[in-house]
Amino acid sequence: MNKFNQYITPDKTVSIDIELKSIIKKIAVSEFIKNYKISNLWRGKFFIKKIINKVFKYQLSTSMKWNQNFWDSITIRLIKTKLIIEEQNIDTIIKQKTTKKRFQDIKRYQKLMTKINLGEPLYITNKVLNIIGADIEDDKIFILDGSRRLVANILNNTNPNIILIDLKDSNIE
Repeated sequence: MNKFNQYITPDKTVSIDIELKSIIKKIAVSEFIKNYKISNLWRGKFFIKKIINKVFKYQLSTSMKWNQNFWDSITIRLIKTKLIIEEQNIDTIIKQKTTKKRFQDIKRYQKLMTKINLGEPLYITNKVLNIIGADIEDDKIFILDGSRRLVANILNNTNPNIILIDLKDSNIE
């Protein structure tokens, strides 16, 4: 899988394609657990597991069946991407399709990103979700954290790197 579709509005009417260009580096699972901040606030296994469970609850409508070998079964990669945007006037569309508060957050992130690194959006593959109770046949990638940062990158016309949780034996290049 080299490209996937990502909705960028809460009503899922506007999407972009994200092309996975190359692996920048692998990140040790222990380093990831220790350092990745969810919503720039929380760290650790408990919170990562909690946001993975949200995919099950809100997108897959099924229950997660946690696998005790989960942390040993995954690999974490920092991946260079290219955003492919078909929509014209994307700023106006996003403003119309999101809540006022969310749009204000995105605009604030957009400004901050020109000065500091706010971190990479976090994604997980269907293969990882399948080992903890999902039944997804097609190659898919789900966002766990960082959707506002992703949209801010779109508005800045920049291609963000992403962090991808995948199976150790996966063939994403």
